[in-house]
Amino acid sequence: MSRKIFIDTKWNPKKHENSKKHACYDPEKDVFIEFDSLIELKDYDEIYLDSSIFPNMWRQLRELVSNGKSVYYFTKPWKWREISERFKEDLKTRTGRVSKSDDGDAYLLWKVYELSLVKNNTHRYFRLLTIVDVELRPLLMEEEMFYRNLQRIRNASIVDVDVGSDVKILEKMVEDVRREIVNKATKLIPGFTDIAKNLGLDRNDINGLTGLAGELVYNKSTSSYSSSVRFHGLYKAKGYDARRMKKYSDKAQRYLMMLTNAILWKNGEQRLPRYKDLRKVLWMVIKARKQMGLAGDGAGA
Repeated sequence: MSRKIFIDTKWNPKKHENSKKHACYDPEKDVFIEFDSLIELKDYDEIYLDSSIFPNMWRQLRELVSNGKSVYYFTKPWKWREISERFKEDLKTRTGRVSKSDDGDAYLLWKVYELSLVKNNTHRYFRLLTIVDVELRPLLMEEEMFYRNLQRIRNASIVDVDVGSDVKILEKMVEDVRREIVNKATKLIPGFTDIAKNLGLDRNDINGLTGLAGELVYNKSTSSYSSSVRFHGLYKAKGYDARRMKKYSDKAQRYLMMLTNAILWKNGEQRLPRYKDLRKVLWMVIKARKQMGLAGDGAGA
């Protein structure tokens, strides 16, 4: 029987006296444990994280996944208030309190898993991290950070702020990390080169290929067009407070936007993509994956 552990992750970039530890719940032993590093969980076969995966955790996750551990992350953080309310009596019985706590959050993660197991819908709440995730997501996060800094510097230069050589430095950093993303995606994502060719991209279309890599990494609904449309937020939410209730992946939408923009420009259409353009390219990606027999639960599944 595989050993499982459920973790309320914490940002602890440096080990010092006041650094917060990861709060964990072991349902087999019914005990709460604290760890500084995820590497310390090597005795567990299945590791379940909350939705917060911090930058300093990726190297640890890469080591766990490379060593054959199954690592999952919680995918519906917006449901946490509902979850807390549903299991508050169980939480009070086990921890003696219903107010938010690190141990309590780890325990609630276990309760979600336990219920989803009964309902046979665990896949709706937890996603498996693949080698593609642990290799490419850190680079994609780095690319986004560099690009946002580049935009900030460019905007400052528009209002006559002296930015010196900062723009050229950041442009080089963005280009370098995008090339690294494309190189890794080509090696790790099945059918990446063939999908790119189907979309009319070649190896010199670094921006478009980066967008494709990000799309394939973040979109976990690659077999369903309607699910993918919702996942990217490519629909008009209706009703009261619709904008707040509209939930989608801004990361997936950003990379789909990058991919679509590159395809439009390559076809001589120098304009910003519209929703219909994004949906068209999304359909093209899904169709290409299906034709190659790669449709499933995202890249690297």
